[in-house]
Amino acid sequence: MKKTAIILAAGKSNRFAPFTYEKPKGLFVVKGERLIERQIEQLRTAGIADIYVVVGFMKERYFYLEDKYGVHLITNNKYESKGNLYSLYVARKYLANTFICCADHYFVHNPFVMDYKESYRACVWKNGDFNEFAIKKSNSDVITEFSVGGRDSWAMVGHAYFSESFSRVFCELMENEINDFRVANMFWEEFYGKHIRELTMYAVTFEEKDIVEFESIEDLRRFDSEFLNNIDSSIVENICKCLGGKANDIGEIEVIEKGLTNVSFKFMMHNRLYVYRHPGSTSDSLVDRKTECYAQNKAKEIGIDKSVIYIDKSGWKISDYVDNNVQLDLKKSGKLRDKAIEYIRRLHDANVSGDIKYFDTFLEAEKLMRIAMHYKGNLLTEFAELRRKVVEINNYVNNDGIGKKVLCHNDTYEPNYLITNGDEMYLIDWEYAGINDEAADIACICCRDDYSVDEIREIVRIYLGREPDFREFCHYLGYVVVTGYYWFCWGLYKGAVNDDDGFFFLTAYRNCKKYIPVMLEYMEQLVRGDDLNND
Repeated sequence: MKKTAIILAAGKSNRFAPFTYEKPKGLFVVKGERLIERQIEQLRTAGIADIYVVVGFMKERYFYLEDKYGVHLITNNKYESKGNLYSLYVARKYLANTFICCADHYFVHNPFVMDYKESYRACVWKNGDFNEFAIKKSNSDVITEFSVGGRDSWAMVGHAYFSESFSRVFCELMENEINDFRVANMFWEEFYGKHIRELTMYAVTFEEKDIVEFESIEDLRRFDSEFLNNIDSSIVENICKCLGGKANDIGEIEVIEKGLTNVSFKFMMHNRLYVYRHPGSTSDSLVDRKTECYAQNKAKEIGIDKSVIYIDKSGWKISDYVDNNVQLDLKKSGKLRDKAIEYIRRLHDANVSGDIKYFDTFLEAEKLMRIAMHYKGNLLTEFAELRRKVVEINNYVNNDGIGKKVLCHNDTYEPNYLITNGDEMYLIDWEYAGINDEAADIACICCRDDYSVDEIREIVRIYLGREPDFREFCHYLGYVVVTGYYWFCWGLYKGAVNDDDGFFFLTAYRNCKKYIPVMLEYMEQLVRGDDLNND
């Protein structure tokens, strides 16, 4: 009886970040072998010639397998939004007498040489609580019950085998239900559990030590003490080059919540905590790295971000880890707000020189809008009236004779301030830095939260160190409109490329709309020459 195999290799394996930023988990080298290659060779040893690999995330990294092993690649382009059931769905025409495997499993002994003709799922006994799929089985080893997670019971771990008759029924059920709500998001085991009465599957038991499913980087390091030394990672290379030491000196790796244009993780080395920033997948279309490097180093020089150790023009950065345990509220008066705004003033007063990007807020917004239109249709028509009014206000603030062009952060808001218990403050994340109007950094604060006119005036007053006159205040309020439009366009762009569009996307849009009529009325009053200094 001819047997085939399908290896599922489409997923991101987020728990193995940061190293899955560089390559899929199936290509990790464990004890001298790439995980997926070891599995392919075990299948070949068992006489299985037809092997299909379903790829998605960084799929091009697997292309070499076709030449090296003669496997067949199948693409799952919906791997980010679907469960691995969808990977079986795209490979359904190859389901027959088929082993179902995952690219990142490690089998100590070759399990594919077993001469077993019935459909089965590999299972191991687990003590205590576990998150894998739990099963109960009859005296004849038929799986009778299925649950997500369990305690002191058999768990589904490792591979499975589908007989031709099982595959036929499984495919029919998939084809009938794949478009149903939530079905395509399932793991294939969940779908099997949904139809456990229609699909007879046996439990074939193994020793837990013989089938290894790595749950974390530390799992891998416990299994293979040389894992980091063999990871072939530019991240590891950068860390060792910058800080000195060897790969195995790196410990306590923990991913920090993904940023808006990058991803970061903290780690321990030489008894000190650091943060490594890795550029995100879409960041290069938004960020001028040369200017970012300049601004980051200038921030260190003037003392508003002393955390940075090294920043590279390619986008990676190493900083001291700052235990950010004080939350900043820029709407709340007090010394922290005053200090945060003083940092902005200190930046604007810094001497700058060299080839630094000019960040025109409105033109940058237009660029993002045009990119988003490739995916979202003619947004210029949908938001034509909004844009027309923003253009009018932008023309005004560019010609009112108020506001200096200075080095700006261009992304000033609460999450980019880190504050320790000792009130030590750091203004971080300089990806959008560039020469801009000084009002831009104040507007960044005010357009991404629900600020009233009086609250905006108070922020401007703290920045200037005095009460703004009416013309000055109009300049800053106009920038709230234009900057709100920028962050609205930024959200459109991020959504168009399937990135997080930010929690402030809708707020920025609302503030842009909210202050357009206010600003237009103020501009009319200025034309009339009304004395509104006290309004």
